[in-house]
Amino acid sequence: MEWQQKAKDFSIKFFSNPFVKTPLIALGIIAVAVIVFFTFLHVFSRHGKGFPVPDFAGLKIEKAYELAKQRKLRLEVTDSVYIMNREPGTVVEQNPSAGTYVKANRRVFITTNAVNPMLVEMPNLVGLTLRQAISTLNLQGFEVGLLAFAPDIAVNNVLEQHYRGKEVDPGTKIPKGSTIDLLLGRGLRNEKSVLPRVIGLTLSEARNLLLEASLNLGRVTFDATVIDNLDSLQARVYSQYPTPNPMGENAINFGAQVDLWLTQNESRIPVEKKVDEIGRQVNDQVQPAEEIIE
Repeated sequence: MEWQQKAKDFSIKFFSNPFVKTPLIALGIIAVAVIVFFTFLHVFSRHGKGFPVPDFAGLKIEKAYELAKQRKLRLEVTDSVYIMNREPGTVVEQNPSAGTYVKANRRVFITTNAVNPMLVEMPNLVGLTLRQAISTLNLQGFEVGLLAFAPDIAVNNVLEQHYRGKEVDPGTKIPKGSTIDLLLGRGLRNEKSVLPRVIGLTLSEARNLLLEASLNLGRVTFDATVIDNLDSLQARVYSQYPTPNPMGENAINFGAQVDLWLTQNESRIPVEKKVDEIGRQVNDQVQPAEEIIE
């Protein structure tokens, strides 16, 4: 047909025009380059091929390397620490953390528990106050264990220092992180301590406060909200026994044990009432009785 021929001739003439042909070729080259670039990027980055990092914590280093090889990951040991309650030669930390999505051939940095602990000289604590002894032990990398008390004029002063049930001399090299038990004086009249309120504190904060009050941590119970070690570190005390009396009379024997119950559910943690508020509540309950007497 004549109009089709005219349209064909017009198209040939139009696209043959250098002012039209040249920009179209440039656009075509750019389009092809963009397609090639994104195709290469898709293949190189293995888009959509990510997978979660496995949990290496608690695994022996050999098992950790085997698991990393299976998942096509590269494992690198960056540090080594010594934790007494962890099995030597096992993984204690990792980066990225377990569950993080990564791609194959990603490096995972781990910290292991040393096979041979670092040995540290035992300091001389005899004669120091309990507060000074706690500070000295912490600086040396030791933990304070059980507090025992004996009649002595020096209240809360260290009489003996013990490691694994035996008295340990100053300068003796023992593993860093060890627990040191202390024998302290309680006075000649069986002095009493004040029971602190530890509701709302973490386990570490509560234990430190009890130690400062010359008391021992007793049984620790976690509720169902605490599943793993991280949860236990974040959990807070919602109940304690013995319970401090907000009206006073909180005297307790030196070395007594305080049992704690912890949770991550904040609604279980009671809000502390001020003493004056409790006093008003008691007065409100007593006042009607006085009116009846009158």
